[in-house]
Parts: sequence; structure tokens; C-alpha cells
Amino acid sequence: MKVKGWLIYEEEHAKKNKAFIEWFLDEAKELDIELDFILQSRISFGIQNNELVKLLDQESVDSPDFVIMRNIDPLFNEQLERMRIPCFNSHHVSTICNDKARTHQYLAGKGIPMLDTYFMEADELLTGNLPLPMPFIIKTRTGRGGGDVFMVENIEQVEAVHAQLSARSIILQPLAGLPGKDLRVYVLGGEVVWAVLRSNENSFKANYTLGGQASAYSLNEAELIVVKNIIQQFDFGLVGIDFLFDEDGRLLFNEIEDVVGCRTLCLTSDINIVKRYLEFILQKLGLGGEPT
Repeated sequence: MKVKGWLIYEEEHAKKNKAFIEWFLDEAKELDIELDFILQSRISFGIQNNELVKLLDQESVDSPDFVIMRNIDPLFNEQLERMRIPCFNSHHVSTICNDKARTHQYLAGKGIPMLDTYFMEADELLTGNLPLPMPFIIKTRTGRGGGDVFMVENIEQVEAVHAQLSARSIILQPLAGLPGKDLRVYVLGGEVVWAVLRSNENSFKANYTLGGQASAYSLNEAELIVVKNIIQQFDFGLVGIDFLFDEDGRLLFNEIEDVVGCRTLCLTSDINIVKRYLEFILQKLGLGGEPT
């Protein structure tokens, strides 16, 4: 009997990732997996007659053997897992890693170098009780892809950011030693797949989608120790662990991308990450050998 899975996106990101979705569907066919692409807007979930329920287009639907969750909705992840449907990534990963404050809080005290990080509400920015001297970085807790990240150098800029982010939860950090340069490490399960150095000479943000450059990067032994320490704290599916660099070029943990994009991995390597991810899922389900 064929293994059945769901590949779940929300509509906006599905439009941007059409080729990636088709890649998943093509590789699934090659591995004899029946993988259905589903927009999460078609799914309703909750409690019905005192039991957990999920509906597809308002109709009952058989449970898949697994779900690849390419949308950020930890509550939905948890619902599926409580219905004994494995999710990649898991509810735990989704809950922690899609919140920058929670991620730093969770990893603090575990020997992982990171910037000083303060948790605040944006509406507290004008109280005068700022824990860092300027310049510093303001980020929303849930921003992605370099969005909602601001460098402020004076009170006027703080006021402008406050006006834009009012009522949002934020973190404050000092500038890293090497602004405009960061490292993404792609991780599948417990293994490092690839690392990509991203740089931008025109901005303190190094994101490729914001005009940064990308190149393959070879992790040294000390860097691998830091990465593996983070990996040991989670049961990952496919994620990207992002690092900044201090003044001496050593890694500083930055964030973990749960719904990680793979553009820079594809640009800098010939790794078939989708095939490897699907093979990994089959292995986790006890239905396949080691990923190739």
C-alpha cells in the first residue's frame, strides 16, 4: 500500500514556491509516495463531538501517513500530532523556532554563543527604559526573511520603528561584529547537509532575497561543535540554522528557520534536498533505508 502524505502551504507562499512544490510532487512519485499538495485554507480543525477533528473542504478525510508543514501554524501541527499524524517539522520545532525570543530563551545556558538579547513589547520602546546603548537592532519575534528588522542609531529612528511596530512583540540586540554577513547551515534530521555564506556590502542584512550574495562554506571543527550542540536540542526535520559572526569571525547563533527556503542551497550545490527529505521521512516512518 502506498505511503500517503500531505504537503501544506498557505496561498501566498504557494504562489512564490510553485517550482519547489512541483519538485516535491515529482520526487514523491519517484519514491512511490502519494503526496497531495493542500492549501491550509481548505482545512478546518478543532473539536467535534468531544473528539479532535480535521476537515478538508468541510468533509471528513482519511488521515495521511505524514504531513510536510510548509506553513507556520504550531496549533495545527499539535492537532495533527495529537491525532497521531507525524509532522515535519514537529509542533515543538514550530513553536520554538518561529519565535526569536523563545528560541534564544530555549537555547540559553547550553554553551551556544549568541548576542545579548532582550525581550520587549514595541510599545515599551518610548518609555526610556532601553537595555542597550545605540546603535542596536530591533526585530519582531516572528519576522522572516529579514523582514521587520531595523537598525536604530538615534531616538528619532526608535520613534519611527515604534510607529511601525506598535503592539508587536520584539527583541533587541546589539550589532554583530561583522554586519552584512551571516551563515546558514542546512540541517536534515541530525545531520549537517550544507552551509552557505551570505553577504551584503550595502546592508547590515545579508539575506539573499534582499540582495545578498551566496557562496558555499566549509564549517571548521569548532563551528561544527556549535552546530551539533544546537541539533542535539531538537528533533529536526529540515531546517536552516542561521549564524552571525563576532569581531573575531566566530559564530554567534541568530535564529532557526522552520519553514526554510532552499534557494541558496540549490544555487551553491547539486544536492537533491527534496529527495533526501522524502527519504528521511520514509526512514522516520520505518518505511525506508538510509537517505541517499
